[in-house]
Amino acid sequence: MNTLRSRIVGGGPRRGVPALLLGLTTTLVLTSCGSGGGDTNGKLDVVASTDMWASVAEAVAGDRAEVEAIIGDNEADPHSYESTPRDAARIDRADLVVYNGGGYDSFVAQILSGDTEAPPSVEAFSATRERDQHGHDHDTAENHAESGHHEHGHEHSGNEHVWYEPSSVQQVAERISEHLGQLRPQHSAEFDRAAADLGARLDEVEQRIDGIEQRHGGTEVLTTAPIADLLLDRAGLDDVTPRSFVRSVESGNDPAAATVAEMQDLVDSQRPAVLVHNPQTASSLTERIRTRAENNGIPVVEMPETLPEGQNYTQWISGRVSALERALDESPNQ
Repeated sequence: MNTLRSRIVGGGPRRGVPALLLGLTTTLVLTSCGSGGGDTNGKLDVVASTDMWASVAEAVAGDRAEVEAIIGDNEADPHSYESTPRDAARIDRADLVVYNGGGYDSFVAQILSGDTEAPPSVEAFSATRERDQHGHDHDTAENHAESGHHEHGHEHSGNEHVWYEPSSVQQVAERISEHLGQLRPQHSAEFDRAAADLGARLDEVEQRIDGIEQRHGGTEVLTTAPIADLLLDRAGLDDVTPRSFVRSVESGNDPAAATVAEMQDLVDSQRPAVLVHNPQTASSLTERIRTRAENNGIPVVEMPETLPEGQNYTQWISGRVSALERALDESPNQ
């Protein structure tokens, strides 16, 4: 639609077309087809791939932007989401696009790569990888050494579920603030304060994760999908899930019979203190493992990929950390 706009605006008056009508036509095209530019109410237009990242963007933008998520259904799996022409149009008209990256919501990267005048974007996975490579994390290695923390969660090793690491979300919030400040320089200080406020709330969550590490570091856990690996690693927990099972789940294939037997034996051994379960990628197999864990007295902690209705990101991640903390505290397998 950008090409169409340029062609109509730059083509000059056409013979037999009244100037007033041409002006009205041009105005309509500019209003409905342009990329970015904000809404008529003066607010910026921010589009996020999922409601998780939309919530982070909302926390930074406040009332200065209209933020919408493409995926907000807690039954959907963003890995396999197929975009629509409407999704492409929403991204094309945005002032800023926020998405996860790392192969998680690849439909966004595909849409952006096909747009010669794509809007600016923040890719969470890349932002956090750059932090890891250049040491821009707010918690330095020296700080961890002084406080006795292990270096958990600072090398993602390709795990794309970066919203399960609050320090990564802080980094993304700062990137969002930078872009919004470039779009609305007169409000840049406001965006920076909002990002800092979000960071302060997430620091409190990080402190609670530190508490889990101090009390339960080294405790064995089992997962039905590698959704919360960054959180588990950050908390110093030992994920004993067979790697062959993880690879099968990630590729969407059924694990081999020997792998399934290994998982069942681990559950029956009652060694793992907790089973971490992603309900959005559940299958008949993972549901059987969940039931088997419950029958063996192993607490199950759900770690989904999208927000439940009525919760923002901070509330959600705080609740997931609380659920993990409670399950570990109450687990008989300690």
